Amino acid sequence: MVACAPAPARLTPAHRAAIVDSVQVMLTAWRDAFNTMEFARAATFYSTDPEFRWFEEGELKYRSAREIADAMTAERPGFRSFALSLIEPQVTPLAPGVAVVTMNFAQKMTDTSGKLLGFAGAVSATVVHADSGWRFLVGHAALLVPPVDTAKKGNGRRT
Repeated sequence: MVACAPAPARLTPAHRAAIVDSVQVMLTAWRDAFNTMEFARAATFYSTDPEFRWFEEGELKYRSAREIADAMTAERPGFRSFALSLIEPQVTPLAPGVAVVTMNFAQKMTDTSGKLLGFAGAVSATVVHADSGWRFLVGHAALLVPPVDTAKKGNGRRT
């Protein structure tokens, strides 16, 4: 049966470049939706495919785009401002309509009381192209943990 399967389509250099460019456009639009706090629009960049999965810190966090949309909608009233920076996104085309994205990110939010919050991390995700454009199908986000300074008082505990 394996011998009868068609060979996977090879990507020409032009097709690879087109995938990279179009995924980069999607990433910019996704980031811009967050930065204008249009979280409902940001949620449209997640696939509605039943195979959708999004992990955070090594655990499955969302099983559907609807779950992410609901979470973002619930959090929206708590923010006064939101700034997401995507750091050196790399797009790796795998096949027609499929690519992997890896990037670091930094995020700053100001809550309604004026308190500034922030964190940074990394994302790796598979994106797929559908009628509605490129969408995240499977992804994982992990936060960077500041190193512990064992020379400080407290024997390695974070202070």
